[in-house]
Amino acid sequence: MLDGGRRLPGGYGMQALITGLLIGQGCGFIMNEDGCQIYFAGPSLSGSEFAALSVGERVEFDFQPGFERLRATNVRPLQRAGSGMRNKDPDRSLNG
Repeated sequence: MLDGGRRLPGGYGMQALITGLLIGQGCGFIMNEDGCQIYFAGPSLSGSEFAALSVGERVEFDFQPGFERLRATNVRPLQRAGSGMRNKDPDRSLNG
């Protein structure tokens, strides 16, 4: 992104996997191919509801700097995880 010739942090059309969902808080984390964990909130979803997401699901997203970490925006699922395979725990993660 450019603003008056100055490069601003952020990106478009990135892809990553959902690595954790905090259902009660309506937010989650995705990890890009560089191993960077990026926060997203339910309202940043596009084309899906938060409750329909699954850990391990591939998403496309844009990102921008947040207050403490990178924040994903316009999070869009690329493929649906198989039905019946979702973990029903309220807080889910690939790491534990």
